[in-house]
Parts: sequence; C-alpha cells; structure tokens
Amino acid sequence: MTVQQQSIERSWQAIDALDFSRIKAKLRHGKPAHWSPESLVEAEAGYRRFLKLAAKYPGAPVVPSEQVDAFWHAHIVDTRRYASDCERIFGHVLHHDPYVGIDGPPDEARLRALAEASARLGAREFGLRPTTAAYCAVTDDGKPTQGSAQTDAKAAYCAITSGPAHRHPILAMGGRACRGSGAS
Repeated sequence: MTVQQQSIERSWQAIDALDFSRIKAKLRHGKPAHWSPESLVEAEAGYRRFLKLAAKYPGAPVVPSEQVDAFWHAHIVDTRRYASDCERIFGHVLHHDPYVGIDGPPDEARLRALAEASARLGAREFGLRPTTAAYCAVTDDGKPTQGSAQTDAKAAYCAITSGPAHRHPILAMGGRACRGSGAS
C-alpha cells in the first residue's frame, strides 16, 4: 500500500468514526416533518460518502445533493467541531461555495456538469447508482432547459427558470420532482 493510499485509508477511518448524533438531533428538533429518521440515515450516509470523495479527490469539486448539503450545513454551523473534524481529516477546513450555478445559464450548465461528474465519481467509488438526479433545470412550466436530459428522477436541486429556458435561473430548494439532468 502506498503512502497516499494509507493517508486516504486513515481519512476514511476518521470519517467513519465521526459521531453525528447531535447534528441529527438538531436537524430533527422542531422539524420532524422535514427530517424523518430514515432521511437522516440517508443524509448521514451521503455526507460520509461526500467527505470521503473530498478526501480522496481533493482537486475535484464534489457537488452534494440538497439533502447532503443540508447535513453539511448543520455540521458547518457547529464551527469548532467542524473545524476540528476537517483539520483531522483533510489537514484544513473544507470550504463550501454556495454560489456555484447562480450566475446565469453558463454557470447553471457548469453546476449541472459538476453534479453529473460527482454522481459518476460516487458511483465509481461506492458502486451506488443514484436514485435521484443530483441536479436538474426546468422552466416554470416544467419543461427541461436547453441541455437537460429527459428523466423522471426526483432531483436534489432544481433550478427553476421563469419563461423561456434561456432566462436567468433561480435556484430552488426542496428536492422538488422535476424533469431534468439525471446523474448516472
């Protein structure tokens, strides 16, 4: 085993050892309709996979699903713990860029491409076939924007555009069902 493989293995072990019980309790507190015990288990597992991809592929931007992103946010707001966990796993804080995809159609296309690449990377590493699209873009009448593939997957992120597909998209949260770019 190479030194790099040993480092990745240690990082993955540290990720597996993280205790997210307080984060899950905080997410459920006052929001039982939004977070079921099952969705928390899914989000936690997805977040661990996201962290593992970030540890193994530090140069690759990894785009999480909305559910995983919400779990990540809950970890981030526990600032001391997040900084300590990141330092132990990565040697630095893993920064979050919430602005990818909001600066017009080219940036929207970039986000779709990053989400699709992330899904392919996750499928390769973990042998999982995504059950939801990581990202899609639709017009407000439900039609796919230019460049979006047809799929009936429930998307984790949807960009809803007003009117024709070429207008500026608005990022919509909520895991809304839409027809758009499926991650495979």
